[in-house]
This record gives sequence, C-alpha cells and structure tokens, in this order.
Amino acid sequence: MNPFSEYHTYDALGLAALVKKGEVSPAELLAEAQDRLSRVNPQLHAVTCQMDSLAESLIMKLDKSSLFSGVPFLVKDLMLPFAGFPMSNGSKAMKTYIPAEDSDMVKRLNAAGFITFGKTNTSELGTSSLTNPAAFTATRNPWDLTKNAGGSSGGSSAAVAARVVPMAYSSDGGGSIRLPASYCGIFGFKPSRQLNQYENMANAWGGAVVSHVSSISVRDSAAYLDLVTENTRANNFISEPGKNSYLLSITQKSPALKIGLITEAPTKTPVHHECIHAAEAAAKQCEALGHHVENIPWGFDGRELMRAFLTIVFHYTYKDVVNMANLLGVEVKNLDIELNTRFMSLVGSGIKPEQVNAALQVWENTAQHMTGLHQKYDVILTPTVATPPLASHDLDPTGIEKTVMRFLISTGLGKKVLNNHFLDTLIDKSLYQTPFTPIANMTGQPAMSVPLYWGSDGLPHGAHFMTAEGNDRILFMLAGQLEAAHPWKDKIPKES
Repeated sequence: MNPFSEYHTYDALGLAALVKKGEVSPAELLAEAQDRLSRVNPQLHAVTCQMDSLAESLIMKLDKSSLFSGVPFLVKDLMLPFAGFPMSNGSKAMKTYIPAEDSDMVKRLNAAGFITFGKTNTSELGTSSLTNPAAFTATRNPWDLTKNAGGSSGGSSAAVAARVVPMAYSSDGGGSIRLPASYCGIFGFKPSRQLNQYENMANAWGGAVVSHVSSISVRDSAAYLDLVTENTRANNFISEPGKNSYLLSITQKSPALKIGLITEAPTKTPVHHECIHAAEAAAKQCEALGHHVENIPWGFDGRELMRAFLTIVFHYTYKDVVNMANLLGVEVKNLDIELNTRFMSLVGSGIKPEQVNAALQVWENTAQHMTGLHQKYDVILTPTVATPPLASHDLDPTGIEKTVMRFLISTGLGKKVLNNHFLDTLIDKSLYQTPFTPIANMTGQPAMSVPLYWGSDGLPHGAHFMTAEGNDRILFMLAGQLEAAHPWKDKIPKES
C-alpha cells in the first residue's frame, strides 16, 4: 500500500499506526502534508504561519509509542503560545508577537506525538462566526470557494476538509468548532466544560470557551479527549482502552435513546430549509438505528439567553483587548485592531458588574432548564446552523453602520448603547446564523456537529446533537453509530 496515494483516507490514529508499524516515516507524512498544503492553501487561505522548523525538531525527538506518533498537525492561531513562533490571535496588532514559552497545552500536544507544522486562520480574537480577519484574508470553503469556511476555527476546518491533515486543534466559545465543521463537512465536537486538563480557558468568555479538535473521524476526536483528560496512561491504550475511555464508548452498543428534535431557532429567527432538512434527515437515521425521536419545544426564552450571551462576549472582548494592549505595551487606542473589535471593546467597557452577574444568572437558569429537559430526553437534535455557508463579507457592517460605530467610538457613547433593542438588533444581524450552538457553551453541555447531509446545493449541512453536561460518552456512542451507518470520510471536495 502506498501511504501517499491513500493519505487522505487515513484518520490520525490510522497514520500513527502506520508510523508505529514502520510502514511510513514521520518525515514522509510531513512531506505529504506540506505538499498538500502548498497546493490548496493559495485558494483556501487556511494556514497563516508555517512552522516547518518546529516540525523537523519534533520528528527528531519523537517517541514512537506516543498516541498520535508522527501525525501531521495544525493548530488554530488563538491563545495558544508556541515558543519562538508568532501568535497573532487573528489580529494585525499581534502579527509580530512571539511568545517566549510553550503553554502546557502545547507541551501536551508535543508529547502526544503530533508534528505541528503550521497555524490556522481565525477571526480576530475569535469573535466572528466567519473567518475573515483583516490581518490575513478570508478562509474559503473547500466545497465552494465563493463561500467562507465559517468561524472562528475556519482555518482548521478547511484544512481538515481538504485533507491537508486528518485533525487540527480548534476552540469553541459559541460554536467555533461546530459551525465551520458543518460548513466544511467534517466532524466537530465540543466537550463538556473544563474536561481538558491542559487548556487555560477557565475564565474565557465566562467559562464558555473550550478547546478540542476538528476531525475526519469520530474515533480521533474521542481519543484526543482521552488524551487531554489523562485517560491514556496505559501503553496498550488503542488495543485495550480503559473502561472510562471515550474511545471505548464508540465501539459500545448504544442503548435506545430518546431524542428531542427541535428545528425552530430559540431566537425565533428564520432557519434555512436545507438546515432543517439536515436535522430531519439525521432524525430518520437515528430512528433507523433504533432510537426514538419526537418533536419538542425549547421551553425557554431564547432571546433573553442570547442577549446574555452577547453581554458576556462584549465584556470579555473588552478584557481581551486590554490584555492585548498590556502584552504589547501600548495604549488601547493605539492598537491596530478591526473596527468591529474596537466597538465591541468599547461597549464591553461600559458593562457593569451587576449586568455581568445578571447575564451569567440567565446562563445558569438555562443550564438548570436543560438539565430538566435531559431527564426526559437523552439527546437534543437541531440543525447546527441556520444558514448555508455564507460569503466572507456577509456579516460585514454596512457603510452606515461603520459611520455610526466610528461616531460612538470617537464620542465614547458606545459605552452606553447596551440595551435590549441594541442586543436584539445584533441577534437578528449577527446571531441569525448561529442560534443553536451557543447554548451548549453557556450551559457547559457537550455538543457535536455530524456531517450526515449534503443538500441540493452540493454543500454540507451539519446535524447538531447535545446531551447533559458530563455525558460526552453518549454523544460519541451515537456518533460512532451514525458514522458506521452513514460514513462520510470519502466525501471530499473535488479540489482536494
């Protein structure tokens, strides 16, 4: 078997197995990944920084018994410092910032055998659901180059969809793994809050943000979660995973699940018919596997929840901008950041502690509601997103909006604009695309986008599943069933 001709058919664990058997060398796999990147990146703009010297040094020190030994890997360029390499966070202001030390997460990735050779594109500070940063350029969707890959983990998702790598580091604060996974036709999993023992995100966006991977296969995603939750201590982990392993859950027979199907957006905003079809198709596939599906309502005020979400995002964007200025040793007003980011920061600076606490209480109330809902339903099924893939500039402010933002910034009045009318306007303009995914971030639940449906437009549309916090194994069990019954690994964009 020629590993190069079939590189695109292997997931990460499959490539690692080739390395361990001596059928291919890590250097050969890296060369193949680099070649693939050189061919697709001029069109996709998925990778913004290559780290070839790091990759070569990692190969020299590689422990071939490590879980993902020799697997070419890419990482999202957001809050993940690699010593000696730029960490832009998607911002012009930080394009030349070079961290002096590796983070604990980076050390864990290196020890796991990943051969990291580049950083992937992201929106500035991860705040946009499209990857279109002024610092670089928009990441295009491999299925349709006129569309965006989604955000904010768009670079990682596009690279995986194009089979540059089988898996890439990503992060998710409101759907930033699942949304681009849906747009790019790959598997995107968001773990329960604070499972990862190596990330430093406990306070990011009020606890909404988690890191994980975008992947081709369900088992790669599960094995990665085992890795970062320290479930992989045994040397024979792959052949005999431990009883608490997420990887093991994929091979276990799932009991009949009771699944609640919801295709209406909690915000009452429109949902495209192809996105509804994706969820309904997934429901039929689940029923064919022996699960019970019934239509249910949300049962909570989705507008109130999304207002609370935006309040926290504005508040933490202000903190992130201040931290960026302190890190670079400049004043906030002198930072080279995008207009949207500056405006969000200004609005966030005017948010009072009692408003933050009230917003977080809405999150907690919704979490309690979802806990009650999961006493009746094991899993909630929805569309992943409410729109097909968008063009890169579809969420850009209009000329009038830019003028208004500049006025509110120059006068400082932006500190006083936060109210329900302002937030509802943003929900209708910016969150209409993503009314489903932020729920799991606010409640701490695990959630996943599964690529089960390609529409009449030829584009992928993900199905979104959530379960109770801490029940990640249920989702992996279900995902494994769906993957076996309706495999997607051979669905690859033609350009790849």
